[in-house]
Amino acid sequence: MPAFGQPDATTQAAWETERLFEEHFSNLVRYLRTGVSSTNDIEDIAQETFIRFFHARSYGEEIANPKGWIYRVGRHLMLDSLKKSRPLLLDEDQWKDLEAAHAHSPGWEEQDRSLRFSRLPWNTLTAMEKECLLLRAQGLAFREVAEVLDVSISTVASYVARGLKKLRKSVAKPSETPKSRRAAPLR
Repeated sequence: MPAFGQPDATTQAAWETERLFEEHFSNLVRYLRTGVSSTNDIEDIAQETFIRFFHARSYGEEIANPKGWIYRVGRHLMLDSLKKSRPLLLDEDQWKDLEAAHAHSPGWEEQDRSLRFSRLPWNTLTAMEKECLLLRAQGLAFREVAEVLDVSISTVASYVARGLKKLRKSVAKPSETPKSRRAAPLR
C-alpha cells in the first residue's frame, strides 16, 4: 500500500502515459503514417503503443527513455501490422492521388513542412536510411534512433549522412553542381 500522499503505481503510470501521450502522440502518428496506409490502423497502432506503455509502467517496468520506447514499440507494432496485411500496390497516378488526399486532410496547413518532406525522392534511399531520417525528423536524437532500430549510434550517423547526401543529390537542379554551389555569392 502506498504511503499517505504517494500515488500508487497505476496512478503514476496513468500520469506518465497521459503526459507522454500529449507530448508525442501526433509525432508518433506522423511517423507511423510512413509505413501504414490506413488512418484507422495508424491511430490503433499509436493507441496500442501508449496502452503498452501504461501496462509496462503499471507493472513497475523501468523505462529510462520513454520517447525512444514508444517509437520502438510503435515501429514493431507497425511492422507486425504490415506483415499481416497485403501490400498496397499503386501505380504512379494512384500515388499522386493518395498524396494529394493527405495534403488536403484536416490540419494540413500546420503540416506544410511535413508535406514538403514527404515529397522528397524517398525511393533513392535504402530502407534503413529512410527509417533513420524519418525518426530524426520526428525529433529523436541519434541515441534514441539507435535504440529504436537496435543498431549502434555510429550506424545511425552513417545512414543519416548517406541518406542526406542521396536526397541532396536527387533534389539538386541539373545546373547546380557542387562546384557552382560553393561559388555562389553569399547574400
